[in-house]
Amino acid sequence: MLARLLLPALLGSLLPAQVALGDLPKLARERAERARPAQEKALEPFWADLALDYRNNHQHLDARIAQVAALGDSVVPLLLEKLQPTSGGEQARHLAGNCRRVLERLDPGSFVEALVELVNGRSETAREEAIRLLGHANSPQAVQLLTDLLERSAGDERRLVLRSLRQQKAPAAAALAAGMLGSGDRQLREEVLNYLIAARPAHVADTVVQALQAEKDKRLLASYVEYFAVAVRAHDGAARALLQLIGEPLDWRDTLRLLQALGTVAPKDHEPTCRRLHELLEAGEASALAVQAAVTLRNLGDKQGVVKLKRTLDDLLRKPQRKKEAALYEQRANLAYAIEDYAEAVADYEKILENSEGLAMTRRAYEGLIRCEVHRRRWQNVVKHMKNSTMTVAEIEAMAYDDPLMQEALAQERVRSFLQALAKELAPK
Repeated sequence: MLARLLLPALLGSLLPAQVALGDLPKLARERAERARPAQEKALEPFWADLALDYRNNHQHLDARIAQVAALGDSVVPLLLEKLQPTSGGEQARHLAGNCRRVLERLDPGSFVEALVELVNGRSETAREEAIRLLGHANSPQAVQLLTDLLERSAGDERRLVLRSLRQQKAPAAAALAAGMLGSGDRQLREEVLNYLIAARPAHVADTVVQALQAEKDKRLLASYVEYFAVAVRAHDGAARALLQLIGEPLDWRDTLRLLQALGTVAPKDHEPTCRRLHELLEAGEASALAVQAAVTLRNLGDKQGVVKLKRTLDDLLRKPQRKKEAALYEQRANLAYAIEDYAEAVADYEKILENSEGLAMTRRAYEGLIRCEVHRRRWQNVVKHMKNSTMTVAEIEAMAYDDPLMQEALAQERVRSFLQALAKELAPK
C-alpha cells in the first residue's frame, strides 16, 4: 500500500509521456521492483547501525543518518517500511526511530499520503513516528491531519501531536489547543503553551488569560508570559493578567521578560500598567528590573519613568561611597542604550571597564560598547572594542544571531578583515 501511494510521486516524472494514465500504477510497480534490489544493496551497510539506541549513540548515528539521507528519495519506500515493525522488540523500535530521523531530511511533505496511511494503521510505533514526521512536512494536508488528530487523540499521543504542531508553527489548531489549558494534566498544558508560543495566534488571547488566572502550577507562569510577549498586542485583559504576576515567585529573568512584554501587550497609556511600573521605580531600587520598567513606560508613552530612574542613578553615583560602583554604571548605560542615547551609554560602559573586577560584567560592557558603536556606524571603534574584549570569533558572531545591525556590521570590510585575522591567530598551531 505504501508503494502504491509513493511511487507515482517518486517515479512518475520519469515515465514516458505517451503512456496511458491507467497504465501508470502498473509501470510504477514494475520500475519499483526493478529498482528495489539496488536500493536494498545501498541500505544494507546501514541497517545494523540504524538499529542502535539513538540516546546512547547519537554522534555516530547522526553521521550515519546523514549518509543514508544522501542516498536520496529513492530509498524512501524502504525506510517507511521500517517504521512499522512486526517483530524485533527494542531493536526494531530503534530502527524505526532512526529511519524516521532520515526521513525528516527527505522532505516529508512529498510523501504525506503515506504518512496518512501509517497514522491510520494498526502499528503503534508507525503511528507515533508518522506523527513526528508530520511535524516536518511542509504541507497544508499535514497541518489539517494533525489538527484532526489533536481532537481525537489523548494522553501521550495528544502531547506528541502538539509537539508536531509546534514544529509546524501552524495556528490552525490554536482554538482547539487553547481550550485544553483547562486540563488537569500539567504536561498537556505545558505542551499547549509551547505550541502557542511557536504558532503565535493572537485570537486565543482571551482563552489564555482565563487559563492563566486559574493556573496552579507556578512553573508554567513564565510560559504564559512568553505567549503574551510574542503573540498579543494592546490587550487590556492580557496586560491586567500579567500585572498580577508581578511579585509572584518568578526567576528574575522571567520577571524581566514580563516587564518587557508589558511594553507591547498593554495598550498605549494603559493606566494600570503605568501606575504599577511607577510603583516599582518609586521603591528606589536601581536594578535591571528598574531599567526595564522605565523603558516599558517609555514604550507606552510615559517618559517620566526614564527621567525618574536617570535621576535616581545620577544621585546614587554622586555619593562618594558609590561613585565607583560598576553595577550602577551598568544600569545607567543599559538605560541610555535602550533609549538610543548611544554616546551616554558608551561613556558609562567605559566607566564599567574602569571599575569592574568581574569578568562577566567586563564582558557585558564590551558587548554594550560594540553594539553602541555599531548603531553609530563607527567601524574603527567596533573593531577596537572587539579586539580589546578578547572574545573569540564565534562569540562575536553569536552577537549577530538575532540582531540585523550586528549582521550588517560583520559584513563590513574592516570588521570582516579583523575577524579573519583573529580566526587565523586563534587557529590551532
